[in-house]
Amino acid sequence: TLEEMRAMDRDRIEAAQQEAEAEARLNITFGEVFVRYLDTLKGGHRKSTESRYRTHLAPVFGAKPLRSISPFDLERFKSQAKTRILSAKSIHHDLCIVRTVFRKAAAWGLYSGGNPCDKVAFPKLNNKRIRYLSIEEAHTLLAALRERSPQTADQALLALHCGLRAGEVLDLRWGNLDFKARVIHLFDPKAGESQQAFMTDQVEEMLLSRLPENVRPADYIFPGRDGGRQFGISCTFVRTVADLGLNDGVDDARERVVFHSLRHTFCSWLALQGTPLYSIQRLARHKSIAMTERYAHLAPDHKQDAVNGMAAMFAEGAGEVKQAAAGGKRARR
Repeated sequence: TLEEMRAMDRDRIEAAQQEAEAEARLNITFGEVFVRYLDTLKGGHRKSTESRYRTHLAPVFGAKPLRSISPFDLERFKSQAKTRILSAKSIHHDLCIVRTVFRKAAAWGLYSGGNPCDKVAFPKLNNKRIRYLSIEEAHTLLAALRERSPQTADQALLALHCGLRAGEVLDLRWGNLDFKARVIHLFDPKAGESQQAFMTDQVEEMLLSRLPENVRPADYIFPGRDGGRQFGISCTFVRTVADLGLNDGVDDARERVVFHSLRHTFCSWLALQGTPLYSIQRLARHKSIAMTERYAHLAPDHKQDAVNGMAAMFAEGAGEVKQAAAGGKRARR
C-alpha cells in the first residue's frame, strides 16, 4: 500500500542517517573533538589551551581521526618535541590535552576505542621551585614595581602576603572580599569548592585604596582595558626583575624569579618562622600535604629540642621516684 511504501522510505532514510552518523563518529578527527572541548573552557585556561593546541598539536593531530592515533604516534610526537627543545613540562601539558580530548570523546559517545595516552609514559617533571626571596629582595622588588606600575605592585603584594596564584589574582572580583572578616574568598573550578585566603594589614589597606565609589560585586579588582578579566600579569614584572638583576647568572629555571616565586616565598617564610606544615597546607590551599613537604627543610629543627625535653622530663621523673623511695625507707625506720 501507499502507506507501507512511505513507511519503508522513512525506514530507509532513518537507516541511512544512522549509518552516516556512525561513519562520522568512526572518522571524527582530533581537531573536531578539540573544538567541542574548547567550548567547555573559560578565561585564561581556554586561551592557553587553544594556543598550545594551535602551536603544538594541530599540525600533528588536528586532521587525524581519533581511531588512527596510536601510542606510537604519541611517542614520535614526544621525540620530535624534544628536538624542538620543548621542556618536559611543555610536553607533559600537550599530552594532558590529548588525554583529555580522548576522555571527552568517549564520554560524549563520539569514540569507543581505548585511550592511547594510557600506554605512553609522560615526562617526569622536576619543577619544584627552590628560590625564594629574602625580606630585602621582596621590599626592593615591590618598591621598584610601585614606581613603574602600581597595579602590578598591588598584584605582587597579594601573591606575596596571601600566597595567591597569578590566575587567582586576576580572577578576583570585589564580591570575593569580606573586609569585616578580613578574608578573600577564592573559588576553585577544578575542585568545585570555595577556599579562603587571609588579608594582612598591608593587603587590606591596599584593597581599600583601590575600592571604587560605585563598586559592583561582579567587577574585577584588576580589570583589563575593556573592563573584563586581565589576560595575564603585566610584562612590567619580568622587566623589573631583570633590571634588578635578580636572575643574573641563573641557569636553572627553578632558581629564576618569576611571579609564582612570590607564592613560593609566602610558603617559605611561613616555614622559616616555624609554622606547622598542616597550617601551611591550609594557608597555601595545597591539595595534599605532599605538596607542602617541600618546605619542611626550611622549618626550624625542633627534633633535638624535643628529644632533650623528653630526656629532661624522664630525669625529673626519676628524681621524684628516688625521693619517694628514700622517704619510704625513712618512714619504715
